[in-house]
Amino acid sequence: MQRVVRVFVAIFAIVGVVFLSSAPEVEAESSSRVADNGTGDRFESDGDWGTSSYGQGVHDEDYRFARPSEDSEPARFRVEIPEDGDYAVYARWPKVNGLNASVPIGIATASGVQWTRVNQQKNGGRWVRLGVYRMEAGDGYSVLFSRETSGTDYVGADAVKVEKVADSSREPKTSSSRGEEVVSEAKKWSGVRFRLGGSTRRGIDCSGLTMAVYRKFGLSLPHSDRGQYRYGKKVSGSPRPGDLVFFDEHGNGISHVGIYAGNGKVVHASNYYNKVTESQMKYLKGYVGARRLL
Repeated sequence: MQRVVRVFVAIFAIVGVVFLSSAPEVEAESSSRVADNGTGDRFESDGDWGTSSYGQGVHDEDYRFARPSEDSEPARFRVEIPEDGDYAVYARWPKVNGLNASVPIGIATASGVQWTRVNQQKNGGRWVRLGVYRMEAGDGYSVLFSRETSGTDYVGADAVKVEKVADSSREPKTSSSRGEEVVSEAKKWSGVRFRLGGSTRRGIDCSGLTMAVYRKFGLSLPHSDRGQYRYGKKVSGSPRPGDLVFFDEHGNGISHVGIYAGNGKVVHASNYYNKVTESQMKYLKGYVGARRLL
């Protein structure tokens, strides 16, 4: 009898280990703050946003959707940030046809709203990590879903999540080596002819070049020099290699963008030289400022 009991205990222990090892990981509630579109005081949008429960992986019961619009207020998720620090920010949308491939999402950081773009035609029904951001304590609208994008496909907004991270796990800040990688990628386009509206090696313009280069680093930028000036963090001092540098050449607003290469030089698609080239920045008129994206 004792032998039978011992065998039963051994089998139970093995089966128990199998069940435990195959159980999904569950995140501790205390480590994250989730805001869902269905919670009245955690979500706000204008009347153009519809409500639907159709699709796979919908968080809770439903999600919001709206057509792109150049003149609209973003939908806003209110997330409680318990203390100043570094936070991983996640967004969620359903797995459903008809969502947009380039949705701007803004995160309210300690240095202002930082924008990134997501492809909602992928990774539907799961938490998608946007990055790690320095955020300040408070209970305000921390994550924004903008409709200012191209095409006719819908922008979807389901839920967001914010998690406190330790300083040791924070994603690295922009470093000289990282910036040099951007510059190196930009220089691979040297000699490609200038073509207004172009974004390929058959011909490319200034914002097409910066868009193509930063796509290699996981960032989706609009094909517009003025539009790109809204991305990243404004550089208060001198630019670093890899920063976007902007110019107002004719006194009518931003008209040119390039990638700062260091030593006073910029890699850009030049209409004057009719190709992608590296120039002394001091010879480009109307320097406006720089934006740091990484």
